[in-house]
Amino acid sequence: MITSSSGLASSSLSSLLSLSSSAQHRRSNPAPSPGGERLAGRLRPQLLLLVLGLILSSACTPIATGTRRQHPLLGQEAGRGQPTSTTSLRSPFDDPLPDDGDVERQGRLRLAAAAAASVGDRPLIVGGVRYRFDCSGVAAGIYAKAGFRVDDGTGSPSTRALYDVVGLHGSLRRDHPLPGDLVFFDDTWDSNGNGLRDDPLSHVGVVEKVFGDGTVLFVHRIGGKIVRWRLNPKRPRDRADDSGRPLNQYLRDAEGAFPAQTTGELFVAFGSLPARPLPARVADAR
Repeated sequence: MITSSSGLASSSLSSLLSLSSSAQHRRSNPAPSPGGERLAGRLRPQLLLLVLGLILSSACTPIATGTRRQHPLLGQEAGRGQPTSTTSLRSPFDDPLPDDGDVERQGRLRLAAAAAASVGDRPLIVGGVRYRFDCSGVAAGIYAKAGFRVDDGTGSPSTRALYDVVGLHGSLRRDHPLPGDLVFFDDTWDSNGNGLRDDPLSHVGVVEKVFGDGTVLFVHRIGGKIVRWRLNPKRPRDRADDSGRPLNQYLRDAEGAFPAQTTGELFVAFGSLPARPLPARVADAR
């Protein structure tokens, strides 16, 4: 049986209290052996140090949590007053790549085709469901057009809800993007209204194509239209390469002391979902 260090410390503390009580009793009712009493007196400080060490070590022992991957900024208090990118605060996402069989490849091709066909200024209506005309609604609508359900049927999942779906059923990575992946961004707008750039998971799109240099062509809704933009996480601050080929686009305008930031700077992770039906209720509209 495995016993936690905090449980062991509590047990030892109880034993020490019991020993102290016994010693107090012996002081009130002296035992006939003075040698035994002197030995107990010498042992009590050592036991106290032992138990104190166990208590301190248990306080520093990490407590096992669930294995579900969480965005490193979710749940943290706002208050970063200086203009700064959140990239340095993120832990790397290193889930394994998804399966790459024929079914999976065909599913990714359908998703890429659905993303390309969605470009324009028309809302997405799939199976009688009108998908909300914002970034997360459009992403869910693209998946629905390709035959994959990633929301609860209302057509209005949030970006965080989609992120949670991938965290539960798929693969989150900072590299190795695949056609059909969801692509998540931070700080694209002041979603909490506090004037700071501390807004995790504020935008999402769908990968249409990946070029040889690592540049990603993705489809997303912005400015009242569904458009194609580019992202290169390997060169997040570069707008173009030496030949003038675009790498990143500005996703957040400069505001006061805050500089403009590119798709590469605000990028969080790519998210792959399995090319098979998900549970009937996979995302909550938030």
